[in-house]
Amino acid sequence: MAPSAVGPYRFLERLGAGANGDVCLAEDTRLRRRVALKKLQGTAGADTAQLRRRLLREARAAARLNHPHLAAVYDVLETDEGVHIVMEYVRGGTLAARLRQGPLPFLDVLVLGIQIAEALAHAHSLGVIHRDLKPANIMVTPAGEAKILDFGLARLGEVDEGSLVLSSSDWTGVDDGRHTLGTPPYIPPEHLRGEPIDTRGDVYSLGVTLFELLTGRRPFQAEGRAALNDAILSAPTPRPRALNPDVPPEMDEIVHRAMARDPMQRHASAADLATDLRRLLAAITETPTRSHAAAPARPAVRHRPLARAAAGLLILVAAAGLYWEIRHMPAVESGLASPAASPQGPYVVVVLPLSGAGADAESESLAFGVADTLITTLSKVPGITVISRASTLKYRDRKQDSDRIGRELGATMIVDGGLQRVGDRLRITVSVVPVGSKIVRWQGSYDGTFTEVFALQKAAAEAVAGAMSNPAAEARVREATESAPHAEILADYSQARAFLERPDVKGNVDRSIGLFQSAIAKDPRFARAHAGLGEALWRKFQDTREDQWATRARDEIDEALRLDPQDASVRYALVVLYRGRGRVSEAIEELRRIVAVQPRDDDAHRLLGQLLAETGHEAEGVDELRKAIDLRPNYWGHHYGLGQAHYAAGRYPEAMAAFRRVTELQPDNAWGYLMLGAVSHALDKTAEAITYYQKALALGNGVAYSNLGAIYARQGKVGEAERCYKEAIKLAPTAPKFHNLGDLYASLGRRNEADEQYRRAAALANEQLLSRPRDIGVLTTLAMVEAKLSRFGAADGHIKQAIAVAPENADVRVSEAIVRSLSGRIEEALAALAKALDRGYSSARARDDPDLAPLRADPRFAQLMRGRMARGEEASDANRK
Repeated sequence: MAPSAVGPYRFLERLGAGANGDVCLAEDTRLRRRVALKKLQGTAGADTAQLRRRLLREARAAARLNHPHLAAVYDVLETDEGVHIVMEYVRGGTLAARLRQGPLPFLDVLVLGIQIAEALAHAHSLGVIHRDLKPANIMVTPAGEAKILDFGLARLGEVDEGSLVLSSSDWTGVDDGRHTLGTPPYIPPEHLRGEPIDTRGDVYSLGVTLFELLTGRRPFQAEGRAALNDAILSAPTPRPRALNPDVPPEMDEIVHRAMARDPMQRHASAADLATDLRRLLAAITETPTRSHAAAPARPAVRHRPLARAAAGLLILVAAAGLYWEIRHMPAVESGLASPAASPQGPYVVVVLPLSGAGADAESESLAFGVADTLITTLSKVPGITVISRASTLKYRDRKQDSDRIGRELGATMIVDGGLQRVGDRLRITVSVVPVGSKIVRWQGSYDGTFTEVFALQKAAAEAVAGAMSNPAAEARVREATESAPHAEILADYSQARAFLERPDVKGNVDRSIGLFQSAIAKDPRFARAHAGLGEALWRKFQDTREDQWATRARDEIDEALRLDPQDASVRYALVVLYRGRGRVSEAIEELRRIVAVQPRDDDAHRLLGQLLAETGHEAEGVDELRKAIDLRPNYWGHHYGLGQAHYAAGRYPEAMAAFRRVTELQPDNAWGYLMLGAVSHALDKTAEAITYYQKALALGNGVAYSNLGAIYARQGKVGEAERCYKEAIKLAPTAPKFHNLGDLYASLGRRNEADEQYRRAAALANEQLLSRPRDIGVLTTLAMVEAKLSRFGAADGHIKQAIAVAPENADVRVSEAIVRSLSGRIEEALAALAKALDRGYSSARARDDPDLAPLRADPRFAQLMRGRMARGEEASDANRK
């Protein structure tokens, strides 16, 4: 009888069998996550000790890998039944299964090729070679992301003069008498010849895989193993275009080179192959930058997951402001005051992407590094607010003139430049031009060799600081540039930040993690990369709710703090962690330290203001938000934060004005329209609210579904309300939004269905509390859902926890009123509602809230509303005076 569990892993079902053993779906009973459990064949019994040691060594090698496109190895168990490897459970299907339907679209193959090549490059950098890469070992998730499976045939490489090489004594697996390892016809020719294998063997196997994906057939076909081997060793290497003329010539050349019979003629590494593929993707999908005034474009491929992944690889755009807690590049966007302010206010400087850098990947990387060095060093200069690299990446094609870009970004000064490279010689040109003026304030050029790039960057940064009439700044710039990271490291870092600015794009968080890891691999002491990786891992945790990501996020931020505890971006990463863990008071204190050291950091002022407003310190919060706006008046994110504060306090006209300013500055900002809809909704302007919500949906903001559902429910349009609520759940299945659907069913008398939704919401909220025990949003949602399930004791405990965290928060007090009302404690509910109204909660919202219906029958409710309205009228009169 087969066992029902191995160690802490409980078997759920058999998934299939591979060359190396059976694979089962199992549950980790400790972490409550699903895993794939592979039992390796031939490892049971005491006479296989050597084989088991080898397999354990290989599994440990695979466990070192950590990349978004590699299936992770979590554990290795050695029992009497044999060796079991515990791996990440990947949903989706293999490329082999997909190929049964025929060749894949070219763009899909290109995107998958980039992902696979980057994953192989990561493995190779750690000395691990796959040696059995093929479509059957590559999964594609429902989101269109590749995941390489089964590094069980991999070996730790032996470093030989800088190359990863495997000795023939280590070869095992599929054996034809010459110790070959792998799966025909993906085996590289040098392996069939009995020669040592290095990383270029994986390059060959990937080339064969790409050929098959593009054409629907394998490059070499023959009857029998011997004939196939002969074809691989001696037949002319075919080209994909010979079988599929739709394959672009550039892709044909890349694949043909990867499949070269001579390893020396292939790409030197998987990283080189990835570079070629990325360059091709950039060349064929680059589009003009859209003006903010134009209608939002809708790419024809937006509904295809792999096409969305392609867009994520290329369009490194500015932040769309999805959530206020997402940090704009902290180190380079910190605002620093100008002692020599212009008549229009302090300098707000944008460093544009350097022109002329697209000739090759190395020049492009160098151009990133030069621009980032300028940004990083100028951000340390008192008197200058520097706009982040992430906010400028969308303009790298330079389809708009610099003055227009400056105006869109709210800048007062433009630092523009170019990079020219001829062989080993470089020329960097830099100019400083005020926005709205065609007069160049300063211009300079710097010539030297590639090895002198740091000196050139340093000279350019010093000159720019001097050109801004700030002599004292030059010493600060010199100090900053002494330890500036290498250009390639800064390129990885800046692109990682750009991906992290758009977590709504599928795969961007994983790409961000990979790039931060790449920067750290090149410089393990780069504190900001550790901090950025911590933020990205925390976002991954928010998306997956898997505790491993939260643990790793904490570890990376701890390492960043160890390396450079004074760096503002490192401290900001700590704020993100504090806030996510519900440790709001600690986050506020940390932000106070940041603005004390860097009083012109507009981002820190904004986040501090929002946290203060959230915790009931409304006046102080609004003051901080206005400081952020004063520092950078044309940045939409600051106006958005101010609008949120006004909205939470029930000051709807002020909130409406702030959110309108958001959409004026950024007409394609979905969150701006969502909040205009929310304000209109609160003012009972239903038609306007629906229009704004639909606009938000058209721009891609699915949160609007819940709000539309509430309007339709109130109008009695049950079918529309149910559809909207279900769409909201589909888009965010791990968020406890099921309670909205439960409320709809309860209003229709469908009690059993309502309770089922409430239970699902409660389960999700309880799961979230494991990692966010002080999150007031989760606590209040859970308390209200428990009250609706008549679990009044649990509801009481959770609402008390929320009050302890944020006693001055109006929404917490309203939630308290709802919980008390549902449990029949009307007097306590009215007292809680009075506290909410005193803290800015809208009387109009209180009158309309269906959860407060039991209170409206009490005459004291009407009295409370009249008193609130009288106080509001007095306040309005005072404001008018």
